[in-house]
Amino acid sequence: MNLIYVLLIIVFTIIATLICHNRYIEKENAQQVNHPSHYQKNGRECIDVMKDQFGDKAVYWFCILNAFKYKWRAGAKIGNAYDQDLAKAKWYEDYADTLSDKESYD
Repeated sequence: MNLIYVLLIIVFTIIATLICHNRYIEKENAQQVNHPSHYQKNGRECIDVMKDQFGDKAVYWFCILNAFKYKWRAGAKIGNAYDQDLAKAKWYEDYADTLSDKESYD
C-alpha cells in the first residue's frame, strides 16, 4: 500500500510541475506578444516613441502592415509558433484600432 501512495505522490508532483511550467510558458508568450522587453528603452515602448516621432497616421499604417506580415509568415519563422504570430497580428490590429481619426487614414 505504501508503494502505491509514493507512486501517486510522484505522479501528482510531476503533473503539478508540468501545469506550473505550462502557466509560466503561457505568461512568457503573452509577454513576448504584448510588451516584449526588447522593445522598451528608458521606460518607454518603441511604439509610443514612434507615435511621438511620426504621428498616429504613420503608426496606424505601420500596425496594419505589421499585422499583415505576422499573418503572412505565421509559423514559418524558427522560434515563433503559429499561434504566437497570430497573437502578434491581433495585437497590432487592436493597437491600430485605438488610434484616433483612423477613418481619415485611407
